[in-house]
Amino acid sequence: MKAEAQGKKTYAYKNVPAIDDALLIPQPIKILPKVSFSLTKFNLAGKQGTLNNWTDFGTWYYNNLVEPVAVSTPAIKAEIASLNLQGSVEDKVKKIYQYMQAKTRYIYVGLGIGGWLPMLPDEVDKKGYGDCKGLTNYMKTLLNEAGIPSYYCVINSEPSQVSFDPDFPRMGGNHAILMVPTENGNIWLENTSQQTGFNHLGYSTTDRNVLSVKKNGIELISTPVYSADQNKEKQILKIKVGEDNSISGEGNFHYTGSQYDYNLGFTGLNPKERNDALKNSLNVLNFEKVEMKNFVNDKDKAFITYDVDFKANNYAKKAGNSLIFRAIPIFSNSIYKTDESRELPFEIRQSFEDEYEISFILPKGYKIDETPEDTHVKSEFGYYTLSFAKNGEELKVKRKIQVNKGTYPKEKYNEYVNFRKKTINMDNSKVLITKI
Repeated sequence: MKAEAQGKKTYAYKNVPAIDDALLIPQPIKILPKVSFSLTKFNLAGKQGTLNNWTDFGTWYYNNLVEPVAVSTPAIKAEIASLNLQGSVEDKVKKIYQYMQAKTRYIYVGLGIGGWLPMLPDEVDKKGYGDCKGLTNYMKTLLNEAGIPSYYCVINSEPSQVSFDPDFPRMGGNHAILMVPTENGNIWLENTSQQTGFNHLGYSTTDRNVLSVKKNGIELISTPVYSADQNKEKQILKIKVGEDNSISGEGNFHYTGSQYDYNLGFTGLNPKERNDALKNSLNVLNFEKVEMKNFVNDKDKAFITYDVDFKANNYAKKAGNSLIFRAIPIFSNSIYKTDESRELPFEIRQSFEDEYEISFILPKGYKIDETPEDTHVKSEFGYYTLSFAKNGEELKVKRKIQVNKGTYPKEKYNEYVNFRKKTINMDNSKVLITKI
């Protein structure tokens, strides 16, 4: 409701109901009515500033929160000298970044001016820990000593992408990262993780803008957007089908982009813990044995790969002289339900792509009797393909799914659910082999 009186405009929202949580709901700030306020002048712990525009605010931010803690020390200078940096700017940044990762760990610190002022680099250097502000400032100081400029960036870190309004300057953000400009493009550094790859941003910081704090003000800069084939899982499985209804085999798994992020949790586990975690994550199979081997977190190129040896019982079912088994051993068992009374839009937060190559070796004396028809399903939400190739006692199955990110109206929710139901039904396709 809008009303005008004596040259003033008044806006009011009345009886706006709260929203219930729902599957794939966007961040409430994206869909609910909102009113934003920003002070033209402000005083934060004795530090006065103005918010007329991003330039004013950025200058205040730089002079009061960035520059005062950009203080190096002889020890930090000596550390950079000892790294013997060589090569391109990218090479130097990578070496410094991975040095910083090995030396520090993340700890939340809510101190300083409203939790905005970073720790001094000397504190981080000596103690070996800091929060996102302190670690980002420390990394910035290390780069300064190497003669490499970088910019402290404030961001809204959420799984759902939320950007700053270019036309409405105000305080905000909940995380700090670092941007290093180079001739080959910007390098983005997440400084709170000891394990994440170089120049890789996780799913909670991609595809949105940041407040890049510079001496002459704030510049709004967009973080990278990862395409579906960059957020990828690749499975290559070689499986022997047993007459006792079991399967045994080996597989190679490869992950990039947001799917790399989902697998970073394996890095801090010992071998037994990794096996247990993997068994739990692949619970669509009744494992008798599962062993993860050759785990690699490539921090230079931001991918994770590992091999798996496994045996699963009760995979096939007997039908007379035949065995029936699922064409896709490892798949999502998510449940999607239509909702005729859906009231809210829905959001697919990340595009992704899964590609599987599966080879089934039949038991001696069996032949391939029936396989499903090759399938291709396409919609505005993505596509799915499934194909089969017979070669004597071997059956090769190829499966690929790509899902597109986006925010969609409520009217399309059931279309999306039906698309995912089709893909899951195809993953459940059955193969029939018969004793000769």
